[in-house]
Amino acid sequence: MMTKIEMEAMEAVIGIRKEMAKANEIDWERRRYEIAKECMPTVYSIAVDVAKRKGDIMKPQYIASVAVDIADVLIEELKKKK
Repeated sequence: MMTKIEMEAMEAVIGIRKEMAKANEIDWERRRYEIAKECMPTVYSIAVDVAKRKGDIMKPQYIASVAVDIADVLIEELKKKK
């Protein structure tokens, strides 16, 4: 039979283990944001080049959606490798 102190210690260890497991999980939504943010300058630069050459100006919403789409594709691939 376990003493009250042993039971509390066991509960604390279980709680710590759960917190550690949670900390090691990948936050895919955060990762998606970071990847899209990193892609934005390149996507924007390409959009500006296209606008200069063809006179076709892309809407900012389209540029942002392309960056998010790139992030989604990359995350999809990263999840496959796991």
